[in-house]
Amino acid sequence: MTVTSKFNRLEREAPDPIVQTMTLYANDPSPNKVDVSIGVYKSEKGGSYLFPCVAEAKKVLAANDPGHNYTNMQGIPEFISGARKVAFGEEYAAEGKLASLQTISGTGALHMGFVFLREAGYTNFYLGVPSWSNYIGMIEFIGSKVTTFTHYNEKTKKIEFDAVVSALESAPANSVFLFQTCCHNPTGADYSQEQWKKIGQLLKQRDLIAVLDTAYQGFSSGDKDKDAWAIRHFYELGLEFVVCQSFSKNLGLYGERVGCVHAVVQDKEYVPNAQSTLVANFRSECSFAPAYGARLASIIFQSPELKQVWDNDVAEITERLKTIRKKVLDILTELKTPGKWDHVVEQEGLFWYSGLTPVQNDRLISEHNVYSTSIGRVNIAGLNNNNVEYFCKAIDEVVRNA
Repeated sequence: MTVTSKFNRLEREAPDPIVQTMTLYANDPSPNKVDVSIGVYKSEKGGSYLFPCVAEAKKVLAANDPGHNYTNMQGIPEFISGARKVAFGEEYAAEGKLASLQTISGTGALHMGFVFLREAGYTNFYLGVPSWSNYIGMIEFIGSKVTTFTHYNEKTKKIEFDAVVSALESAPANSVFLFQTCCHNPTGADYSQEQWKKIGQLLKQRDLIAVLDTAYQGFSSGDKDKDAWAIRHFYELGLEFVVCQSFSKNLGLYGERVGCVHAVVQDKEYVPNAQSTLVANFRSECSFAPAYGARLASIIFQSPELKQVWDNDVAEITERLKTIRKKVLDILTELKTPGKWDHVVEQEGLFWYSGLTPVQNDRLISEHNVYSTSIGRVNIAGLNNNNVEYFCKAIDEVVRNA
């Protein structure tokens, strides 16, 4: 008997490539397997990392359990206040020019930011590529349009800043430019302060809007305030823009989905309009954001002692990432691996945009049980003293033979 489903118009979607890689890794019995695919910070022992400040905050929360009731549609007030200070600094956070919403992590912050801009009439987006693979789908999903330009030159392994400037100079007024503030995913190639100044100047001159995705704050310099330089510079310029903030990486709260979106509204008269729009949109989709992780973050934000521990945590993680990068370069240099590899230490954050081809990446998996991504993005945090030499020898082999 033939059965016709009401859902027969749906097509079978391909699984996410990174999820496929994670599944392959999980099913691999090899004792030598190495996972450098998904963007999660791992400890020196290779497992998930619990930030010491979060461990202490969990004790505080357990001793003062508020229960499981709904919180607030805008978000937990202490979380919102603290998140603003992390992104904008205490002075700017207190000036009353921010409309903010607690979100379902950084992806939720981006989605609510995109919807907010659509409600305000801005649907023409510009995005530098290569970039995080989810951006285009998210923008198009809400009915907005994406135009791409070159962010990174894969031959020179540098930012293609002339192309960035050209896009800013040619885009129609009121276009939205989506940038990552630091630790660019996937390239690790970040703008200098001088380049940010030029970007800000063109945004202002040409009446453009920016969305600043801030997912790795602190993992570039080791200092969260330094990594927020572009946000604060744009604020000082008097620009109106949107900041999308995640605490998955810099507090290790991945599964708790802790994020925030902020709209900078330079005319305070319109802040209530922006705020009510953010909340109304969220009500239509989610109603309330998750409470547990945001409460942990709030405890850290409000405690000078735990905030100092957090500062130290982020600084130590960043130093470890830089140390691993140096080891990779040293080993590849010692092996005389064909090619130029300085970009491993020139890039910032979790990711090394290695330049390996899809064929080489496939060989890493099939011959060496090293699980990277097909675009050559390597999560540096997946390496440690026990596997970094094995990893580099695998890189050397595939470069020579694939």
